[in-house]
This record gives sequence, C-alpha cells and structure tokens, in this order.
Amino acid sequence: MSLKNMAVKMALAFAAAKGVQAFRDAGGLEGVKRKLAAQQQGSGGASGQIGGAGGIGGLLGALGVGGPQQSGSMGSGSLGGLLGGLAGASAGAAGAGKMKGLLDTTRETPPDTAEEEQVSGLMIRAMIQAARADGEIDPAERESLLAILGDSDPQETAFIQAQMTASVDPVALAHDTPEGHEIEVYTAAVLAIEPDNRPEAIFLDQLAQALKINQAQVNDIHAAHGKPPLYTL
Repeated sequence: MSLKNMAVKMALAFAAAKGVQAFRDAGGLEGVKRKLAAQQQGSGGASGQIGGAGGIGGLLGALGVGGPQQSGSMGSGSLGGLLGGLAGASAGAAGAGKMKGLLDTTRETPPDTAEEEQVSGLMIRAMIQAARADGEIDPAERESLLAILGDSDPQETAFIQAQMTASVDPVALAHDTPEGHEIEVYTAAVLAIEPDNRPEAIFLDQLAQALKINQAQVNDIHAAHGKPPLYTL
C-alpha cells in the first residue's frame, strides 16, 4: 500500500462519515462540471487563478471530471481520480457495495512516483489537521480510520498515528506544499470536514492564505463540494 492509496481510503472514510448528499444535491459531477466551466469562462484563465493551471484544471482533476488533457500527479487512480465515484455512491447496501468496489480498485494502480507520494502525504496531513481543527480526533474516530487503513504497513500506520498527534499548523502545511498542488491540498482539507464552527473556519482561512488561494477560489472549492462559503464576497 502507498501513501496515495492511503489518501484515497482516508478520503473515502471521511466522505462516508460526512455523507455524499451534498454532491448529489449539487447535480453530481455533471452539475459541478457545468458550474465550474461557466466560472472559467468569466475568469480570464490566468495562471494560478480558478481558470489557470492550478485553478479550475486542478480542481476538476481533483473532482475526477477533467478531460483527456488532465495529467499530473493527482490524475487517474489517485485521490483526485476517485473522488468522482463518491458522487455516485448512494446510501444503503448499493452505496456500500460501490464504496467497497472503489476501495478494491486502489490496489490496482500503477507504481506511485515520488511526487505522488509527497503530495498524497500532504493531503493526508490536510485531512487530519482539518478534522482536528476544532479539537482532538476522539478515540472512536481514530479507531475507525485505522480500521479502514488496516492493510497498511507499519511505516504507513505510524505516519497516520503521528499526524493524529502532530501540531495543527496550516502555515507549515502550506510551506511544504509544492507549487501547483495548492488546490489539491486545500480540497483535501475541505473534504474532511463540514466547516460549521469558528475553529474550522479559522483553520481553513489560515490554510488558504498560506497557500495563496484567493477568496473567490476558496468559495468556489467549497461550492463544488456542497460546503458553506468561507467568505462573504
């Protein structure tokens, strides 16, 4: 098992805990794709903005709705490539069956590159820090996460356990994020929580500022995931 596959499983675990209704209410991936494509037309497509290489392209890739031109470390088989499956996962037995299928497919991905491993590790850190922003991960949540990641090797399990007790430091997380992967890291943090309290809002604000993601982009990411906007614009 790799950090990339671990990130996928963790994303699925958090999504299962929070539910996928928000994605479905937004019209599923097609609804998200239409919304973001419309935003891209009015954005000017500048690099680093929502229409740039690190913006809508990266976000669509993270949502699994990018076109054939999508490439890079967060492409097919990664957390980004599988997020799309969450939108189609329904409640009950059928949904559980699809979730299990997605988890199984993570074992069939090609060998991971060093960059994929680095970014996947950062996304794991982002998810865990976001989950801890309003307090410690409680024992039940810890046990649930470790159970889902139960087929990881000792080194990978130790990595997760270390992140569960490490300092919540969005500035340090952003500092470690390679250029061009800011959207993926922020999206991972948003995916892990339902930002509905001040500690979580402060964490996301600090992370967004440190990653140099502007307020409009941040709200677009939240909207794409059915989350409340972080900023009043």
